[in-house]
Amino acid sequence: MSSYIEVDRNYPDKKWWNEIVRACAVVGDPFEIHCWSDERVETKAALQFGYKVTSSWRGGTVIQGRITKEFLSYLTESKKPEDTEIYNKMTPFFTIVFGNTLHSSHYGTEIVISKAIREKETTVDRILDRMEDIAIVHRNIRC
Repeated sequence: MSSYIEVDRNYPDKKWWNEIVRACAVVGDPFEIHCWSDERVETKAALQFGYKVTSSWRGGTVIQGRITKEFLSYLTESKKPEDTEIYNKMTPFFTIVFGNTLHSSHYGTEIVISKAIREKETTVDRILDRMEDIAIVHRNIRC
């Protein structure tokens, strides 16, 4: 199962984002975070969980690491960012790639679920069902 989600610009909380991350991220899988060059606080926060890598992206910093319980707790227990003038941010990080299962971009306002963990497919379906009122949700049909 794969899906694409684009959340409504005015949605006030990030509970749905937290639920998707908990359902799709796998402890031990690699992660990658992209922060813009001027996002010093965000880069410092990401460096608590990974390390800076050389990248062809000239606009910012790329940080890689392994998904840990502490990293997931940090992401899902932190408050929704308040600077939402341009993006209705769910996370302080411009992009987070969780292994080969989940891609959160534009500060969590666009999500691509590449493949849900088989045991969590029902949970992901339930989350997506609830989101259809607040977001554009595209689901690929299983073959």
